Amino acid sequence: MTCTNAITGSGITMGLVIYMVWFAKSAQMKQVGKLGLGSGIFNINEPILFGTPIVMNPKMLIPFVALPTLADIGAYLLTAIGFIPLTTGVTVPWTTPPILSGFLIAGWQMALYQVVILVGSFFIYLPFARSLDLEYYEQEKAGEAA
Repeated sequence: MTCTNAITGSGITMGLVIYMVWFAKSAQMKQVGKLGLGSGIFNINEPILFGTPIVMNPKMLIPFVALPTLADIGAYLLTAIGFIPLTTGVTVPWTTPPILSGFLIAGWQMALYQVVILVGSFFIYLPFARSLDLEYYEQEKAGEAA
């Protein structure tokens, strides 16, 4: 197990949550981000999946599918070259926060890789989240003007 598929839930959405909480312009995205921050730390991202929404949203399909794929490929390659050691065999609960889970499963190397994934998730989600945020912001402005 590479321990990348359990980072902040399916789709590795913590980067999206960070954008929503600190950088979003629309009230909808800010509120959903605040709701998803606490649960996202513990790998529960349903508030984000259904509140953004990511589910059935073609704008969010690319990062939602690409990020876990890239993370797993990276973990495989880093394990193959010996940077990330084989897992210790410890089974941590799925709600164990990222970085801590990586450290428990495969040491500091996996914890460091999880940090890289979390930072990367922000930048991968950024253009897609910004586009959706601007769409919501325009809708909110149009609703106020009406």
